[in-house]
Amino acid sequence: MRLHGRSQILLVGMLLVSLSLASCGSAAPASPSSSMTLKVAQVADGLAGLPFYIAQKQQYFEQQGLTIDPSPAPSMGSGSKLAEAVEANAVEVGVGGITDVFTISRVDAYIRMIGAISTDLLLDVVVSKKFEQESHLSASSPLEQKIHGLVGKRIGISAPGSATDALVTYLLRSQHLDAQKDVVKVNVGANSAAMLAALQTGRVDAVAVGAPGGEQAEERGIGETFISPSRGDVPNMSGQLFTVAYLKQKVIESKPQAVRAFIRGLAQAEDFIQKHPQEAERMLKEYLKLDDALAQATWQATKGSMAATPRVSKQSYEVANQFHVKAGLIALPLAYQDLVATDVITSALSGSSRA
Repeated sequence: MRLHGRSQILLVGMLLVSLSLASCGSAAPASPSSSMTLKVAQVADGLAGLPFYIAQKQQYFEQQGLTIDPSPAPSMGSGSKLAEAVEANAVEVGVGGITDVFTISRVDAYIRMIGAISTDLLLDVVVSKKFEQESHLSASSPLEQKIHGLVGKRIGISAPGSATDALVTYLLRSQHLDAQKDVVKVNVGANSAAMLAALQTGRVDAVAVGAPGGEQAEERGIGETFISPSRGDVPNMSGQLFTVAYLKQKVIESKPQAVRAFIRGLAQAEDFIQKHPQEAERMLKEYLKLDDALAQATWQATKGSMAATPRVSKQSYEVANQFHVKAGLIALPLAYQDLVATDVITSALSGSSRA
């Protein structure tokens, strides 16, 4: 019998595999059970993902019998790239912004959240010193005046449709202003150093940047944190679900014990932060490579934004829901029960082994 095309390739592949196994002998090294291994990735190394970092650093996932592959989990560089990787099955669990979960849910009805990681929008509007001098406004000015003070200004965002873009749009719309006409949005990328450089050089008058961008700007004399949701400057955004762990329903079904172990490991990290805030601050300094003063300022400003439990509060979810509608990122609110795997989270935290 003569073989052609794909049949030849298949036969050659089988022979190579057989030779490889034979060369290793019968005692091949054991590998972790695939059922207790999860491919995990995150958006980027950042404050909003601190509980996940601590879970890895303290080996809480390993204590739960779970292997993170690879370890430490890689950063994808943007929320959209992470969401694409989850959707393409290259990543089983994503640690990123709820904005990307809402976005991906438009095309995949089987996306689920399995853990809260941060519960405040950890983005700030930072303005230059020149802006403050010319506008006669400061962080202590009334919110309405601060938002109107941005009219006609150049505001740096990471990308159109991003959470930074959404924050600017939301704030302007809250004062019945047009985010496309009343300000000039400038795409400066997601790198906070590049954002602050754009502010320092005068390329933009303000920038929507993730913490600790505001604290860094103040330490370096570049500018000031002008509007900060996590500081309580925008009451309607208080307690908003921001960073989450998410996956596809089929991962829950194919690896139920691994998913529950992931949730329990995350819970250990969040409990550690609540019980050992000084140690958490030290780990924050190490994680983000901050000096002592900057680490302390950042931690004091944001420690209340770390989730105390992986349980996704319906109230926190609904605040995020309304934010995304008003910011124009989604047309209609998305039902809590459709996106949050409450039964899985509950069973994981109760110690249940039920699939």
